Amino acid sequence: MKKLFYLMVAIAVLGIIVSGCSIPLKSVVPTSEKGDPKPELVTPTLEKITFIHYAKDSNRSKPVWDETVDIYKLMFGGIKWADTMQYEVNPDGSDLEEAEVLGALGASLETWNDAITGDFKLFNVDLEITEKGFVSGEELFEEELVRINRVTWGVLPWENAIAMCRFWFNPATKEIVESDVVFSIDFDWSVDETCSGVKMDLQSIATHEFGHNGLNDLYMPPSIELTMYGYSGYDETDKRTLGTGDISGIQELYGE
Repeated sequence: MKKLFYLMVAIAVLGIIVSGCSIPLKSVVPTSEKGDPKPELVTPTLEKITFIHYAKDSNRSKPVWDETVDIYKLMFGGIKWADTMQYEVNPDGSDLEEAEVLGALGASLETWNDAITGDFKLFNVDLEITEKGFVSGEELFEEELVRINRVTWGVLPWENAIAMCRFWFNPATKEIVESDVVFSIDFDWSVDETCSGVKMDLQSIATHEFGHNGLNDLYMPPSIELTMYGYSGYDETDKRTLGTGDISGIQELYGE
């Protein structure tokens, strides 16, 4: 009887040890029309977000607020890049010289880098030229994650849309893993400091779009003079420089 008792105890202890082993978590997904479950290993779930930047009449009345307003909005609890990121650029469709595009985009990226205290740099300003484009129109939504950050020109399927910024992020780690910007070919673009004529200032619009690497659009009236304000007008160059709220937001994410 004692041998039988000790044997039962040993089996029970062994069962506790085995049940305490670490095994991969599993998720259950349907694999047939009947919904028969099949376990498979869990992989990180990435979410895709798209921001649309619309044109607004630049002849609006002058607001009582200025760029010293300290307003900003982080995205999804503070998602951001874990390391310095880099864009590759295809200037086709901009009707600008390659050097002009790289100069304006580089200045936009450097504006954000300069606002971050400490050693961390959000952007690598040594942009790479690519011949790869970006699908336009409704096919835009079929683009898949490739973990390459691109700036391109194309046809946007939203009326009066100046540009689009789309990115993927991991909601569990709050890490951005890809960011793409598409400028609309339906607008004329300028890199001149005065941006004369009915054109969009590339450096201003790009600075806003690059700010989406952590910062959300702003729409409340006091933020109208900030870079992350959600609308832009023709001939506006104000967004080339950051306002107080823009700087506060990028500092909270990437500063010391």
